[in-house]
Amino acid sequence: MNRFKQCTYTVILLLTCLVASPMIFKQIWTNSEKKKKEVVVGTAEIDITKGMTTSAVQQPGVAPAATTPAVTAAPGETLDTNAAPAVETTTAPQPAAQSFQFVESDISYLNDALFIGDSRTVGLEENSKITELTDADFFCDIGLASHAALSSAENGTLGSMLESNNYGKVYIMLGINEVGNNFDTTMSNYSELVNVIRQKAPNAIIYIEANLRVAEYAQTGGITNERINTLNSMMQALADNQHIFYIDINPIFDDGYGNLREDVTPDGIHVQGKYTINWRDWLCLNTVQINSTAQLAPEQAQAQVQAETAPAPEAVTTPAEPVTQAPAAETPQQDQPVQTAPSRIIN
Repeated sequence: MNRFKQCTYTVILLLTCLVASPMIFKQIWTNSEKKKKEVVVGTAEIDITKGMTTSAVQQPGVAPAATTPAVTAAPGETLDTNAAPAVETTTAPQPAAQSFQFVESDISYLNDALFIGDSRTVGLEENSKITELTDADFFCDIGLASHAALSSAENGTLGSMLESNNYGKVYIMLGINEVGNNFDTTMSNYSELVNVIRQKAPNAIIYIEANLRVAEYAQTGGITNERINTLNSMMQALADNQHIFYIDINPIFDDGYGNLREDVTPDGIHVQGKYTINWRDWLCLNTVQINSTAQLAPEQAQAQVQAETAPAPEAVTTPAEPVTQAPAAETPQQDQPVQTAPSRIIN
């Protein structure tokens, strides 16, 4: 009897295995295919600096490529594959995107620099024996403003300096004498000055220097640190981080409350001579290193500037040949500035 039970249980077990085996094998196969798909999806390269896959990253300054919509024939119609496209758009080649970082350089980095500025930059020039900036050039004057610098850059001394010297860097600190004026007028002159410098010194890196703030006691009705900060922000917007860069030296002379430290200035506005060495050292600590191809020769740089400032090419349209297809449904297309109180000239 016991032997009969054992045989019975064995037969039942075998039948159970025969019935369950196909379902088990099917589940194993399904899980295997699912894992294969997950592996394929998980191999996309991830650029953690952008938070997206590298295939979706668009280089700065480069427009996405135009795509031509596909034309399909309606059922029963014949598509003429020899028909010319309705519109052909010619796009000028875009320059390769550049990245940059601020690095430390020795003082020789400033040998081919031009400094443009007002009385604060005059102080930097007058203390050149301290700062050892004897090989750099200076275009600066007490009370200099952007409109005067622009005039000189277009048809004067500054323009001649830019054209006759192959400057590698141009530093600009202007605005303290205009901070009490209308910002739109000031920025119009300042922006045009930067454009003229870019045209006449195409091989130079342009540094827009933030205007130094003043000591708390030196603030007046027209010259306040709040207005200086606003003007600096507007100037910062001109930086394209390819040829024009914005730097702000204020932190090293700040009293912790957004004012120029009283112990570094004799009058609340200018930096005392012995501290200009700190100014120079900070400039050397904040030099731009562009991570791209080798620096262009002057004539190549000039050609690049002309290409960048040239008007965009117009789309060329050629008449389309008849295409035997059903017509596609149309898709709907998506006072004069007020002059505030004039600034006083900073001597």
